[in-house]
Amino acid sequence: MKKIIHTTVLFGALVMFFCSCKRDDYFIGGSKHNAKVDMTTYDYLKSNSQGLFDTLLLLVDAAGVKEKINKPGISFFAPTDYSINGYLNKRVAEEQNIDPFRKWTIDSMIKYELPKFRDSIDAYIVGESIDYSTMTQNGKLFGTMLPGSQVVVSYEETRDPALGYNPNVSTIPRIVYYTFLFGPIAPPIVAQNIPSTLGKRERVQTSGIQSNSGMIHVLNNQHTLFFRK
Repeated sequence: MKKIIHTTVLFGALVMFFCSCKRDDYFIGGSKHNAKVDMTTYDYLKSNSQGLFDTLLLLVDAAGVKEKINKPGISFFAPTDYSINGYLNKRVAEEQNIDPFRKWTIDSMIKYELPKFRDSIDAYIVGESIDYSTMTQNGKLFGTMLPGSQVVVSYEETRDPALGYNPNVSTIPRIVYYTFLFGPIAPPIVAQNIPSTLGKRERVQTSGIQSNSGMIHVLNNQHTLFFRK
């Protein structure tokens, strides 16, 4: 069985998108890539040179949900293996509150939580293609494939130097955020103002990848699977 990776992976993500590249390009690790890939969403994730999605795809295969992330016309906000590792760490802490010798591994997850994964992966899938032309600063409300759940997808300017802002450059970089809502919210929607009690806000570290089957947006490595707090 493949292990969850622990190598630090640096993503340029699109923070310099408007500063120096065409709309068809994006940045990973400082190198420019074409945002259109001639493969399915599953195959694109599998082809990642750092193995950033190996454990995710292990769960996808075990749960039999490959067709969900490859469904034509959807947007998949993919969690990385770091997100799964973070979830496992939280589950270990919960189990050890009961018995300090208990563990919770990927094997435990496959044995006991595949139905949960099979359903919850739908929270990462929006049933339409979301690209930069459909995004706004304040965010738009979308339904996910998980019945009754909604998210706000926003494309926000940032003045954070760690996210690519440079006061010497006239263009302000923009970042995609994916906010999973715990319940309905009243309009008007302003993504940055959604309190943590109403939604879990996650930065997208790589966005706007167009596969043969849909759009791919990769959530940041600090995200915890299932939007666990």
